[in-house]
Amino acid sequence: MEPQLELRTSERHPVRYKSLFSGDGTEIKEGFVLDLSLGGCRITSEQPPPQGTCLELHIRPDHHAPVYVPRAVVKWINKAAFGVEFVELSEPDALTLKRLLCLLPT
Repeated sequence: MEPQLELRTSERHPVRYKSLFSGDGTEIKEGFVLDLSLGGCRITSEQPPPQGTCLELHIRPDHHAPVYVPRAVVKWINKAAFGVEFVELSEPDALTLKRLLCLLPT
């Protein structure tokens, strides 16, 4: 078995935050963000969207301001979990995310 090449450029932080997401104007679904970084996150949900789907994502950390990601892309799916890359993030939300990540263990 060959080792996998690590392509991440941002450090991942283990979390468990509620999230809401919708793809291409479809219904809003709930999930939990389990890993979070500046560049994306891992989400669990009963109904993961297909790989390549563009999502609108709301991350709702406990005791912290929410983070709105207007555009994220599903990069992989594994059973009930999927990984997304943040494609678009406003400056205020990027700052909120950076502040949040500074408070988290790695």
